[in-house]
Amino acid sequence: MIGILSTDKPETRTHDQQMLDGLIATLGEAGYHLVFVRIRKGARGRDFADARFDGLVIDYHIESEELEMIHQAKLPAVIINAPATPGTLSVMPDHRLAGALAARHALQLGHRRLGFIQASGSEQIRWPNHMVNMWREGIDAELRDAGISGGIVDLSPQTDEIAGEGGYLSMLREVLSSEDRPTFLIGNNPYRTVECTLQQLASLGLSCPDDLSVLSMGDEGSLRWCQPTVSSIRLPYATLGKTAAQVLLRQIEEGASGQDEELILEEKPGLVVRDSTRRAPEQVRTAR
Repeated sequence: MIGILSTDKPETRTHDQQMLDGLIATLGEAGYHLVFVRIRKGARGRDFADARFDGLVIDYHIESEELEMIHQAKLPAVIINAPATPGTLSVMPDHRLAGALAARHALQLGHRRLGFIQASGSEQIRWPNHMVNMWREGIDAELRDAGISGGIVDLSPQTDEIAGEGGYLSMLREVLSSEDRPTFLIGNNPYRTVECTLQQLASLGLSCPDDLSVLSMGDEGSLRWCQPTVSSIRLPYATLGKTAAQVLLRQIEEGASGQDEELILEEKPGLVVRDSTRRAPEQVRTAR
């Protein structure tokens, strides 16, 4: 049995379906079952040993006390989609390249002012932001290479109010009413791209893609059914799950643990162009 961990923190309870498919298929071929395990406060490493797990998968940024638990259990482990920690290796897509691809697409369409839509400040404290930070580094690097300074605007609402009920709509109205407003918006996940951004533009007197291009970091099926359909950066989550499983199986077979290497997938992120991104408008209209 292989345990995939989650905790009482909400950010550890969701797992990408493609990533799970890659994990389950690869582990199944080797004769292992994947079992979901909730770590509760006060748990200890022997809890894993009692359950007779052969290895552990951590699909989130792990905290020090949780890491100590895994070390107590003396089990092979792999972290998915988060940085390596002392004694535990990780597997990640090339997130900096993903950010660079988003910016490159915007630049090729003539956009020079980009907005990066993120979580509210209080939510950023609760959720690890390593992916978002790496995406931003990639966006920044691509803009610098194009000789553009200050071309990215970080957009984060001041409140936790969701979508059109306050936080994101107020933020968009303020930013998009300025003369030098962004003409290309990048959402840090499909939800923020569609519900917190795309669906709010009509309230501001703007339309996508005529007035504003919109792109999602991360792709999912629903983006193909929006009006307009939404361009995205597709991350290789199926390969991520498969590779993480292979890394973990190798540790189990070799009896090796205690590494802290960070493996970047060879399969690269890809750009999916749909209707929501278009050449920068010649006349920039501001929000009403």
